[in-house]
Amino acid sequence: MSRRESLATQLAALRRFIAEPDHAPEPVQTNWTVIAANDNDPEEVAELHTERRWRMKPSVQEIMRQVATETIQRNGAGQVVGIGKMRFSDGTQTEAGHKLVFDKVVAAQIRMPVGALLGTKDAEEGQLGGEEDPQHVASSNDYFAEILDTLPHRYKPGGKRRRGKSFTNAESKVMLAAAYANTDMTKVTFTRYPDALPCGSPKAADSFLGMQKGKKGESGSVMWQDIVTAMADRKEWFDAIDDLKDEDRATLEAVKSAKSYVDVASKDTPRRTAFRHGRARLISANDNLMAAINKIAS
Repeated sequence: MSRRESLATQLAALRRFIAEPDHAPEPVQTNWTVIAANDNDPEEVAELHTERRWRMKPSVQEIMRQVATETIQRNGAGQVVGIGKMRFSDGTQTEAGHKLVFDKVVAAQIRMPVGALLGTKDAEEGQLGGEEDPQHVASSNDYFAEILDTLPHRYKPGGKRRRGKSFTNAESKVMLAAAYANTDMTKVTFTRYPDALPCGSPKAADSFLGMQKGKKGESGSVMWQDIVTAMADRKEWFDAIDDLKDEDRATLEAVKSAKSYVDVASKDTPRRTAFRHGRARLISANDNLMAAINKIAS
C-alpha cells in the first residue's frame, strides 16, 4: 500500500465486502436492460401503421333490427323522421362538428341534410391485437383460485349504484344505538361464506398487481441474462471469501459491527496496543481479500 493514498481508498476490498449482498438476486426488480429490445430498421417500418378498431354506430345489424320493426314515423310534410329507435333529420336538426373558418378549424353546429341518420358514430377506438385470450384469462383465474384455495373466480359486472339519503355522523350514531337496543343478540346468527376471489374484474390477476409484470420502466421480472450474471458474480465472491484464512474472515465479520480499530483487534491484545493491532489486522484482511479476488478474476 502507498502511504500517500487515503485509507478509505486502499480498503476497496473491505468496502465491497460490507456492501456485497449475501443472498441471491431478488426475483422482482426493474426489467430495464442495456440490450436493445429490437433492431428494427427505420426504413423498413416507415410505411407501417397500427391497426385500430373502427366503431360504427348504429351497426348494420342494429339498423336491420330496427327496420324489421316496421315502425315508421313521418312528420306533417310526409318526411320519414324515424324508423324504430332510429331518428332522421327533416333539415332543421344540427349536430356538433367542426368547420374551416379562415384557414382555422373551429367547433360548430352542423345542419344535418334531410334524411340524414341522427346520433351516428364513425370513429376509431382501441388498438387491435390487445384483446385478452379467453383461454388465457380462464387459466389465470384457475391459477389464483388454486394457490389461494378459494372458490372458482366469478365475474359480476357492476350496475348502476342507487344512492339513498346521506346521514351525518351524529345521526348515524343514533340510528346504530337504536338498532343495538332493538336487537336480541342471543338470536342473531352469523353465516360464514367460503373464501373467494374479487369478482369486480373478468381477470382476477387485476386485483394482485404485485404478481404481474409491468410495462417497460415499471417493476417486473429480471431478465435471465441479468440473473445468470448476478449468480456467477455471487459465486466468484463467495469463492474469494472461502480462500481467506480463518483469522481474515473473523476480522471481516468483526468490521460489520466495529466502531473503532480496537473492536477489530483480537481479544487477548493489550489495550495500549489494541488500536495499532486492529488497524494492522484490518489492512491485512483487506489485502488478502483483494489478492483472492484478483486470483479468481484472472
